[in-house]
Amino acid sequence: MQSTNNLLLPYISIIILAFFTLVVLYFYQKKKSAVSLERKTLLLDISADLIEQPTIILAETYEVIFVNNEFQKYIEAKKGDSLKKVSSFPLVQIKGDWASLANIIQMRLERADGDTLYINNVLVTVDEKSKPVNIKITGYKIDQKMPYIGLVIYDIADKLELSKLHYQNATTGLPNHNKAMADIGLMVNKMLSKEKKFAVALISIDNFLEIISVVGYHRSLIKVSLIAKYLQDVSIRQGLSLYHMTSNNFLLLLPEIKSTQEGVALIDRYKTDCENLLHSKNNDLHFSISSGISIYPDNDTENLINGAYRALLLANNQGAGCTIVVKPDKDTTKAERLVEYKEIKKALENDQFSIYYQPIYNTESNLIAGAEALVRWIHPDKGVIPPGHFLPLVEKTGFMKQLSTQIAIKVITQLHTWKAHGFKKIQVSVNLSMREFEAGDFHDIIYTLLEKNNIGSSQLKIEITENIAMFNENYTLDQFTKLKEIGIDISLDDFGIGYSSFSMLRALPVDTIKLDRSFVTDMIFNKDHYSIVKAMIAVAHSLDLKVVAEGIEDMQTASMLKDLDCDYLQGYYLGKPMPVFEFQELIRSDMQLSKTDDIILID
Repeated sequence: MQSTNNLLLPYISIIILAFFTLVVLYFYQKKKSAVSLERKTLLLDISADLIEQPTIILAETYEVIFVNNEFQKYIEAKKGDSLKKVSSFPLVQIKGDWASLANIIQMRLERADGDTLYINNVLVTVDEKSKPVNIKITGYKIDQKMPYIGLVIYDIADKLELSKLHYQNATTGLPNHNKAMADIGLMVNKMLSKEKKFAVALISIDNFLEIISVVGYHRSLIKVSLIAKYLQDVSIRQGLSLYHMTSNNFLLLLPEIKSTQEGVALIDRYKTDCENLLHSKNNDLHFSISSGISIYPDNDTENLINGAYRALLLANNQGAGCTIVVKPDKDTTKAERLVEYKEIKKALENDQFSIYYQPIYNTESNLIAGAEALVRWIHPDKGVIPPGHFLPLVEKTGFMKQLSTQIAIKVITQLHTWKAHGFKKIQVSVNLSMREFEAGDFHDIIYTLLEKNNIGSSQLKIEITENIAMFNENYTLDQFTKLKEIGIDISLDDFGIGYSSFSMLRALPVDTIKLDRSFVTDMIFNKDHYSIVKAMIAVAHSLDLKVVAEGIEDMQTASMLKDLDCDYLQGYYLGKPMPVFEFQELIRSDMQLSKTDDIILID
């Protein structure tokens, strides 16, 4: 018996040791899990200050596992509370009906399927006000149960405001060219099955520039607003769609016309009423209105607005007050232009336009002070297409504002990326075209984008050519003032070839002039150009303006401009326009030289 016990003793020892080992491992894992949970809880607590979107995580028992500071603006609850004891929940409006957020959470927990639920474009109450949001509810499923769900609220007010700006004319508040393009596409889809016609008609005040020169820009806008009000009333009564395209051009969409003659008769009646209205308000001027009409399906979808503009041009050439209906154009040249038009539309939709950055150097420090944003079309088959080859067509076809908005979004988003990655702050110049300048709402778009990306307005500069700026001094002053109110610097591009004067510059809130390259490129050999550049720099400095010289292609010209105290230099000798990854490397090397990441502004 003793012998048997001795044989069992080693096995009993092993069992006891294994038992104690398991006990130790159990408590170790328990402690480890507790430490892990403590760390996760600590991370969640820290996240409460860092997560920008209102976020809450709930257990299936309605216990709050995590809630950040932003969500506490909607519900007064803290970690460990039970939502069943929360007395006040925000209301959510879905398809016109209001529901408590508590009911939405309850239904989500009862589903227990683990899928993510998206509730988009709804209103939610906060501080007794409603705001547009998207709501995302994510569940975690185990054995047909939902241990917890996470709920995030995304504020989409900025997105909606940007969309509103994109589809609205700033002067009259009417739908603009972008909205017309979208609605025409919908109209075509409606008509495909019905095999009916509809008309696109442009209505325009004749000799509008001459009228501006006589009565002034602001009084001219009053005339435009009279027509806008009349056409708006007509469109409401007759079930038409009205769009304010450019300063004095309106577009009417006439659905389901029986014939071309019917469309012409309607437009001629509206034209006559508009002329009588203008004459009743002003007997000193003779007003006439011309119109260009394009018919679907005689012209295809992509060419409807283009066709109406061509018809309007023909009407203007034939004399005041004409109405022209465009005929289907089937010649080879037009077909090629239509292909290019479709390609540009496709390029905008597929994000084929990229921003190249050309560095601008401070002559005093020899370091990068900023860059000019230049657009390039990265064509999938043709490669990089320079702006001179496509911008005129973009302007003509009415896509310029859409392209300019894309450029602004890309530039400001890039500034945000550089800021996040610790690059030194630089100022980027963005060019403003005539179409954006006339629209008058570019400052709103810029302000919204800067706020959304948390970028200081001092990092952006708007460049506008001298001739556009001097088109109407009062209007220019108004637009420049709006840009300055949000802190945007302004530069006059191509300075010296227009008809502005330095005394006029004193009245405008301009920060910088950019000398036209025609004076700079040959100032070494042309004494007159050298004298002009020298004089412009001196006078600009006397007006507290900074001067940028562009088109520098050699060291001698750069040295000469430094001697003349030109503030900033730009040109191929110093750096060609380059894609963002190349420009970033240039900034990095510049930061190595400067040993600072302070902002260097072109002010």
